[in-house]
Amino acid sequence: MAGFWDKIKKGAQEAGEKAAQLAKIAKIQTEITTLGSTRKTKIVELGEKVFSLYKEGKLSEDVQELLKELIAPIEEVEKQIEDKKKEIEKIREEMNEKAEEVKEEVKSTAENVEEKTEETATEVKETAKDVAKDVKETASEVKSDLKDAADTLKGDSGNSE
Repeated sequence: MAGFWDKIKKGAQEAGEKAAQLAKIAKIQTEITTLGSTRKTKIVELGEKVFSLYKEGKLSEDVQELLKELIAPIEEVEKQIEDKKKEIEKIREEMNEKAEEVKEEVKSTAENVEEKTEETATEVKETAKDVAKDVKETASEVKSDLKDAADTLKGDSGNSE
């Protein structure tokens, strides 16, 4: 039975050693990934510096000639970016022009509504005056007719006595 426990201990010990080795490998792989990212960042920085020097004409003719093929697509992308920026600016200008047109239309419509409202109010006032005058005249006629009727009734009642 001692042999059995010895085998289990030995297996556990080997598993522990392998786990430690795997952890060490994983740590080293993480370091490699980090170093790879750092390398890429440095290459980008180098590329930006070389590109800047190329554009400024600070590289030898030989180097500039070598880089021309690599830089031409970059310059084409830069041109496309500028074209897209101009396209955006054009759209914004069109939007602003349209907004101004709408603003002017709204202002004009508001002025027309105000003018029509004033005209309508004046018409309503005039109509109200005319109606009031007609009502007054009609009331006066009715009053006169009622007076005449009352007088007639008084005269008829005085004759029947």
